[in-house]
Amino acid sequence: MYSIVNERVSVLAVFKEGSVFPYMISWQGQRRKIDKVNLKYQEREGGSINYFFAIESKGLIAKLRYNDKSLLWTLEEIWLE
Repeated sequence: MYSIVNERVSVLAVFKEGSVFPYMISWQGQRRKIDKVNLKYQEREGGSINYFFAIESKGLIAKLRYNDKSLLWTLEEIWLE
């Protein structure tokens, strides 16, 4: 099942050597360790950069966005198995 979510979420991430790597997501009162990042890309939007991640976590496949100016994470889309 596919859904557009577009909700702000909390993400525990590692910032290393100029890159960001999501590690854990908190959504709907649950914390989920991110098992795999399948795809990572970025897009420029005005003066900021949005980083996108296709992730997997225990039956959840999702698309996350991180904005480098606002420092906010957004859960954009989900696919539930």
